[in-house]
Amino acid sequence: MTRLVRAAGGVVFRKTPKGKLRILVAHRPRYDDWTLPKGKADGTESPEETAIREVLEETGAHCRVVASLGTTRYRVSGGVKEVSWFAMRPLPRSKPFKKNSEVDAIEWVSRSRAMKRLTYEQDRELISGTDLKSLSQTGTLYLLRHATAGERAKWQGHDENRSLTKKGWRESEAIAASLAEAGIERILSSPYERCVQTVKPLAKVVGAPIETTPLLAEEPDLDATYLLVDGLVGANAVISSHGDVIPALINRMMWAGLSLESRFYCSKGSIWVVEVENGKFTTGHYRPPPEV
Repeated sequence: MTRLVRAAGGVVFRKTPKGKLRILVAHRPRYDDWTLPKGKADGTESPEETAIREVLEETGAHCRVVASLGTTRYRVSGGVKEVSWFAMRPLPRSKPFKKNSEVDAIEWVSRSRAMKRLTYEQDRELISGTDLKSLSQTGTLYLLRHATAGERAKWQGHDENRSLTKKGWRESEAIAASLAEAGIERILSSPYERCVQTVKPLAKVVGAPIETTPLLAEEPDLDATYLLVDGLVGANAVISSHGDVIPALINRMMWAGLSLESRFYCSKGSIWVVEVENGKFTTGHYRPPPEV
């Protein structure tokens, strides 16, 4: 009987600041080859779990899976190796690369450079057959209304400085826990204190900075705000804003084709989860505020 060796790996990609796609390739000193990061399954872990672990161990890139890319098979000593492949994007908590027993160098290269750099034909075929442009525009947006804050009418001072209540802080911690494994890449927020405070625990958990912008504040220029959000397409991003901004954004997204899977609500501490595929808003569903 032919022995089947199960493994998994990743076509890890990212965008440069100018929007160019780059692919991660790795050099293995044992074989003196350039390949895509991969490795054997460990125990009962799923192919996806294997790919995430192996990419992290070999390259330091902690990634989220964007899509399954199928499997490749080839002969190895004493059997056949079956590799499950996944398109993957690195997350903010990725570690700096360090030489290890498997890999002594990595490079982020263009598709054309990868086709020349990779040693094996099956790796080159995988790269040439993967629609990275579409996958780079596939992700999830989390439109988060800030958690419970002090009453506006009773607040002394500028409203921008109005902060969360004790309940609001509990909600923010619960929101962070609920999104900890969502593969969050970016966190954007209104500069208002209550919005920033709502995502502080999440930023700490996922290792992403909070990017504040007046375009997410109350009564913004909605055309500019929509362009900001549309520019996030492809990333898993959290947008912390207000009760006037989020409904307006959802409405604009519906004009662009978004279909809501639930009735429209927008309570404090709630999230609209908007799925994006190939640059298009597809479905949105509502997550009510956490019970705290």
